Amino acid sequence: MLYWFVIALIAIYIIAFLSNIYLTIYTPDFMNFPNEFYDKFIFGYYTQFVSLAFSVITFVALFFIQKGLFATIKKGFFNKNSSGKFKIAGKLFLISGTLSLIWDSTLLIYSKGEILFVERIGQDVLLLLIGFGLLIIADFIINGNTIQQENDLTI
Repeated sequence: MLYWFVIALIAIYIIAFLSNIYLTIYTPDFMNFPNEFYDKFIFGYYTQFVSLAFSVITFVALFFIQKGLFATIKKGFFNKNSSGKFKIAGKLFLISGTLSLIWDSTLLIYSKGEILFVERIGQDVLLLLIGFGLLIIADFIINGNTIQQENDLTI
């Protein structure tokens, strides 16, 4: 069930990512802002692409979770393949969460306390917690694999 939930998350992420790219390339009339509007941002027009880069990292991490869950379904819970995939996903979530936290904190300071960026900082902390959680799960899997191997040797 969790495997299919992750697959659904990946599908939703693809749809959201493609719609963001579409809106960036083919901006509707109500989103065509004058160049003076973009002068208020850190990187001007290209500020919007920074968050897209962080979401690509999160998207890749979801694929590693999917591969780790698939390895768990095929080979059982205690295997090195799934722990390696979960460890990579955890590190990617940590990287994405850290970079997003730094970026959103910079935007919060730059925007002089805009409430939108305070909420995004909460999402970044959640990404960090998910990353740490996946690293802990990967460590449990490695320790369980070692205990299982030792148990098989004593029998």
